Amino acid sequence: MKNIKRFIVFIGALSVLGCSDDILTQIPDHVISEALVLKSADKLQNLLTGSYNEISRNQYLGRVLYKRAAVKGTDFRFVKTTFNPRDYEQIEYKYEESSNSSGSANGLWRQSFKVIGNLNLIIDNIDAAEGNPDQKGQIKAEALGLRGMTYFDLARTFAYPWIKEGASAQGLPLNLSSSEVVIDRSNLGETYNQIILDMTTALDLIEDNSWVPGSTTYITKTGIKALLARVYLYKQDWENALRYAEEVIAVRGESYLMTTSSYAFTDYTSESLFELSITSQNSLGSNGLGAQFDFKQGGQGDVIATQTFVDLLKTYQDDPRARFLEMDKEGGNNAFVKYTNRSEGGGLSDHNIPVIRLSEVYLIAAEAAANGAGGGEAQALTYLNTLIKNRTEDFQRDNATETGEALNQRIAEERRRELALEGHGVYDYIRRGVNIVRPTEEHVNTGVEISNLNIMATDFRTIYPIPSSEIEASGMEQTQGY
Repeated sequence: MKNIKRFIVFIGALSVLGCSDDILTQIPDHVISEALVLKSADKLQNLLTGSYNEISRNQYLGRVLYKRAAVKGTDFRFVKTTFNPRDYEQIEYKYEESSNSSGSANGLWRQSFKVIGNLNLIIDNIDAAEGNPDQKGQIKAEALGLRGMTYFDLARTFAYPWIKEGASAQGLPLNLSSSEVVIDRSNLGETYNQIILDMTTALDLIEDNSWVPGSTTYITKTGIKALLARVYLYKQDWENALRYAEEVIAVRGESYLMTTSSYAFTDYTSESLFELSITSQNSLGSNGLGAQFDFKQGGQGDVIATQTFVDLLKTYQDDPRARFLEMDKEGGNNAFVKYTNRSEGGGLSDHNIPVIRLSEVYLIAAEAAANGAGGGEAQALTYLNTLIKNRTEDFQRDNATETGEALNQRIAEERRRELALEGHGVYDYIRRGVNIVRPTEEHVNTGVEISNLNIMATDFRTIYPIPSSEIEASGMEQTQGY
């Protein structure tokens, strides 16, 4: 693999937590003092804490990835407001990305590799740092788990899905060292192997869960297993997807699922496996998720549910997820307020960001079994119906009985209901090879000249191009199709 050596210049202070906002081949404009950080486990812990914050920024999980997943799928659309949709959002909504006009691709790419740069510094230096061995092992485990997660989010956004070309498809440049930059793209098999290696290595090092209130604000052993189940689902390795899902369920079973009476989207619910803490101190303000979907308290509320999704939420008897529907800016009831603006005025959004919840793990187990893992369709129905009976007041009427492709479709519909606005949306269509169909009549008053509403799942425009600035600076190979 072609490598470009990079000298790490140690300047700045602990309050500046990140490797660089610049592209991969540029020397960082700030990193952390070697004397202060790289020889101290305590200081590397501070860098790790800062890395969690970088993941929660608006260019990564704090807005871009979750909003992209919503508006490129079938269940959400823009509503015309004073400022929205912005130019880059129009590009994404209409599937008109190009290497020179790539929507939010540039920001997500840069922010993700900034996070990876931080984590590489930790992983490279924690073993030799001064500190408690148990503390050092925990720091390294969390850093590896987060690096695997970040590469997975990059892979599902910038690389074609496993279902299209399998392991031979284009993957990502795997930067795994703080002293080198890799610009050659691995294949998708190598990318997934590295993601899985990071996560499984983390499992060997990380401490057992404490399950004290708020403990899931950091990645944990159970959180990593849940993320591994997700990774294997995308890789269509059904046996391993089921294996890790069942290991999570063995620890956090049905009694931890929210019910029709207790269903609420607050911080640290009984279903929380990993979520990022957002407070008034690190709120993204009008860039946060709450402001995107909730127009109260000064929020923008520029993304609302389509009638297709509203109808889906009305399928079950008193589905608690339908309670999130509120009045929208058009005067209808299509605002889906899963994230609220909880700070008064100014559009502040200090709602935690869910990374993975127990309900998703049940749905992963159901899908894996439906595709032949474990006990097959009978087991799939058991996992699916365990969730459904906690989401309806009439389980006898609403329980799942489907088989074959109809069962997979039912699971997909349940994912749309349960995981809406949690970063799945369009990704579930792409990874399953299902075309995106968006009826024109549902996409009125968007502030966008409607085009390209429908798109095949295999179309190159369903994934992001590598930003042109990266291609020009490094000579990296562009994604096929762009």
